[in-house]
Amino acid sequence: MAVHYSSNAALAPRTRIDLNPGRLHEKVLIAQDEFANHPFLTTALPTGHTQTTDFKTAIESAQKLAHYFREDLGYAQGDVVAIQSPNCTSYIVSLLGVFLAGLTVTNINPLYTAAETRRQLKDSQARCLIGSTIFSEMMEEAIEGTSVDHVIAISVTDFFPTVTRGVLNFLLRKVKKMDRAFVGPHRTLNDILTSTQAPDRNDVSYVDALDASRDTIYQYSGGTTGISKGVRLTESGLMNNIAQFASACPTLLTTPNQSMLLALPVYHVFGMLASVIALTNGGHLVLIPNPRPLTNMKAAFKKFQPDIFPGVNTLFEKLLEETWFQEYGTCIKTTISGAAALHDHTAKNWMSATGSNIVEGYGMTEATTLIAVRDHSKSKSPGSAGMPLPGTEVRILHNDSVTTAPDKVGEILISGPQVMQGYLGRDQETQNAYHGEWFKTGDMGRFDANGELHIVDRCKDMVLVSGFNVFPNEVDAVLGTCDGIAEAASAGIRVESASEELHAFVVKQDESLTAEAVLAPCRSHLTGYKVPRKVHFIEELPKNPIGKILRRHLQDYC
Repeated sequence: MAVHYSSNAALAPRTRIDLNPGRLHEKVLIAQDEFANHPFLTTALPTGHTQTTDFKTAIESAQKLAHYFREDLGYAQGDVVAIQSPNCTSYIVSLLGVFLAGLTVTNINPLYTAAETRRQLKDSQARCLIGSTIFSEMMEEAIEGTSVDHVIAISVTDFFPTVTRGVLNFLLRKVKKMDRAFVGPHRTLNDILTSTQAPDRNDVSYVDALDASRDTIYQYSGGTTGISKGVRLTESGLMNNIAQFASACPTLLTTPNQSMLLALPVYHVFGMLASVIALTNGGHLVLIPNPRPLTNMKAAFKKFQPDIFPGVNTLFEKLLEETWFQEYGTCIKTTISGAAALHDHTAKNWMSATGSNIVEGYGMTEATTLIAVRDHSKSKSPGSAGMPLPGTEVRILHNDSVTTAPDKVGEILISGPQVMQGYLGRDQETQNAYHGEWFKTGDMGRFDANGELHIVDRCKDMVLVSGFNVFPNEVDAVLGTCDGIAEAASAGIRVESASEELHAFVVKQDESLTAEAVLAPCRSHLTGYKVPRKVHFIEELPKNPIGKILRRHLQDYC
């Protein structure tokens, strides 16, 4: 993007380029033809067992599922399907099936509690839940009182050969007690695929007629307010964002048949984008259901020697400490970093250890995924977030003026084809998210003299825990349910590794109150990474004159 220096939004030229992203269903048919017998999806289990499905089989399975949605269930445009599962072949097949049926998908964090899952199901008005049998008990509770009228059970073992699947299911269910059949009305994915005939692959009139600007994904994000809400993303936005990435990093996406090891969860926009990139590029996607402990990835690295590895700063730091990774990590040719800022010292150590280049993305859910990209082999500005993607305009709101002048710090504003349609059912919040026609990211930043964007700080109190967004307001609400607390607040605290931890700061009402008692309701109502790592008992919470808690001052109590 050319850099324009102006202090008035009206004076800033609005550029648009024709990225010609194409339609998703067209890309699926092309991949089915061009890469038919090439490996597409591999589920790599911690036991070392792997199963690989080629493009032809995976896409035919997705087409069968799409036919089942439309013909058997009678779902149509506007109906919502939720998917809640760890990474596995069935997740990607289900995702493609929803897309090919012209429906709307909402991805749910599989670590969510029943209360958190139910809230998203109700807010999105999902009619179908595709869920992993690992979480059967939680899902049975979560669907109560929702619009869900159909459940499809999937498993990490679905596409394994029958005998191997039986052995693995026995291990999961009888030995590790991690999996059980869903109780209540449901169909299994394998049953649907076995009983449904493959439709005519050329009969795509139903989805071809749909507008690419329709709501295709409801991706939940806390945005800048701390209240989880559905971000309305479109097929056009998804395909444009991929085309933008391809334009900015042509060598990454123009080489077909590369293997990508995906430890990032598919339910996250970063992982979902990576999955669709593999589809459009004929890539081999090696899916890791659970990357913790990190040795869960060792066998996959050794066997598949991935060319591409998407990850986050904390994952890179931890992998560099693993002795096995020093041997097997050298296969990586390109590393994609996102979800959280990549520290320059981590990037340097990673590139030295692996020999790979790093392509770092700055983005957010409201921009589908990516806003700017930094190629570490080319960037002239240490610590930057890189250059805005082609077709994306970025401005800085500084002293009520919109500018790209160097070193003017303000809120980052964006405009581009990948920007969301709005927040689901929240018109006022959608309106508040814009400054004129510019979307307000909630991040503070500046441009440097090279035109590269730098992220200075976050406008709000969101905490990044291992690359995941945690919103203190949600945690505070749970802390408030604990008996014996007079007041409580949570905040992100920097630790030695420069990453963030969530800590709770509590004013006692009952002097016998313990840290364990404070954390008990958090463990019951929140997923693991949202639970505070430490509890600090203090005399009073720091507040401003009108009584608002000053979270940044809580650091002083550590």
